[in-house]
Amino acid sequence: MSAILPAYFAELALPQRRDLSNNSTAPVVPPKEFHGLLGDWAVVCHGLNICSVVCCIIVLLSSTVFVIKNRNLLSRPSLRLSTSIAVCDLIYSVSQLFVFNNEYMSSRNELTVRAMLWIMAGASVTFVLLSTCMGIQLLLTVLTRKSRYAYRIQPYYEVASFFIGFFVTHPYMYLFTKVAWLPTAQSFHIRAPMHVFFRNLWLMQWSWITLGVIFLFFIALFTYLKMSQVWKVTRDTFAAPEKLDLLDDDTISSMTEERKRYIRSVTLRVTFYPLIPVITQTWLVANAMMLLPPFWLFVMCYLMPSIQGVLNFLVYIMNPALDIYRKAFVAWITGRREKQEKEYGRLNRHQSSAELNDDDNAFKSVRSKMSVETTV
Repeated sequence: MSAILPAYFAELALPQRRDLSNNSTAPVVPPKEFHGLLGDWAVVCHGLNICSVVCCIIVLLSSTVFVIKNRNLLSRPSLRLSTSIAVCDLIYSVSQLFVFNNEYMSSRNELTVRAMLWIMAGASVTFVLLSTCMGIQLLLTVLTRKSRYAYRIQPYYEVASFFIGFFVTHPYMYLFTKVAWLPTAQSFHIRAPMHVFFRNLWLMQWSWITLGVIFLFFIALFTYLKMSQVWKVTRDTFAAPEKLDLLDDDTISSMTEERKRYIRSVTLRVTFYPLIPVITQTWLVANAMMLLPPFWLFVMCYLMPSIQGVLNFLVYIMNPALDIYRKAFVAWITGRREKQEKEYGRLNRHQSSAELNDDDNAFKSVRSKMSVETTV
């Protein structure tokens, strides 16, 4: 999300750019432009957020259609969590579209700025918590084979994530003396003593995101290592990720090689979920740990979260729960293309025949005209 600076430290904490003349680093004095310090990067991030909004809407609409057609999909944690993540990404990306407009943010009163900060912080924490729930599901079903615990807690993933995410960040609405928008740095700035500022921000937001990113990184790593062992010893495949560990040893031993390859493919696709927060949130955690962040890190804090909706969409379309629909869609597209090619070929043959007939008729007309002229 947007950078947050303590009010009296705002100018000192501006992102740093390297001065090549004397090989030193000095604070940037940002121009008072429409997009502030970000400049053209704000335009790029604005476009990426629009793409994320479109992708989130597609995910939400398609999930609604799929669930209406097949109610059993509601029992698939990966699909439910992916849809909930799309809601968070939609909230965050729409908020970012307002944040990239300095004129709009500068004209808002303090209550609106606080609400915007709370919404963005809550969406970020909820996004990490939902991804953490997917990590917990992988931990219980793939890594430790404790499926009975996963079945007990998985109905509460979404409700708990949204409640905790927006509850722990709601003190933004009243905790600090003043919250305002700093146009020159394109960021929120808070009036509070330095130790209070960092303590409260880490308690409300950054500790949750940091712990979530670390947990998800190790879950993705251990899942990959576990699946590497499965590749070597197929009989040790212990989880069907599309059902999340419903297979016993007898069922596994009777599986065909094609089925086993499918299970390995599904598990690897599910492991992409924990990687999205690692890719998009690590930069924000690094920025929160630095007193004087470099300019490139400042840009990455806006750039990477802007693509969360796009990344979630890419993982969503690979969701194992949608394999049947994806294959049917591909078959429909392929069949329609083949039908169009056949129709196009038939029309071409018909058109060629018609053109030949037209050429023959034209030739006959010319010959007749020449004959008439010769006679005259």
